[in-house]
Amino acid sequence: MPARHDVLVALANRPDAAGALVLSDEGLVIDSALPRGGVDVDAAAALAATAQRALAGLGEALRHGPAREVVVDGRDGAAILHRLPSGATLLLIAAPGGDLGGLLHDLRRHGSAFAELV
Repeated sequence: MPARHDVLVALANRPDAAGALVLSDEGLVIDSALPRGGVDVDAAAALAATAQRALAGLGEALRHGPAREVVVDGRDGAAILHRLPSGATLLLIAAPGGDLGGLLHDLRRHGSAFAELV
């Protein structure tokens, strides 16, 4: 079985991805394959965990259950927060002009295989 970091790097190196990060519920970095110099890894992990908690609360308030996946579509790019069965969260940053639909599809299709490594 490949190591978690190898799988994360392969995911981050897709043409439609710009980086990936696995974080704990507390916002601590479990593993990172983010480009150096562009993203504050610790801040991204902490804010992603805070967003995940808030969105879980929104899902409960709407009676939809906790959020499993959230797309953040900003002016200069997009990112996906994908909840893993282990309780960790995968933050996948889409490449500018990347195929966001393809990333979402693959996360839904292969997310459980990645979750086994966390």
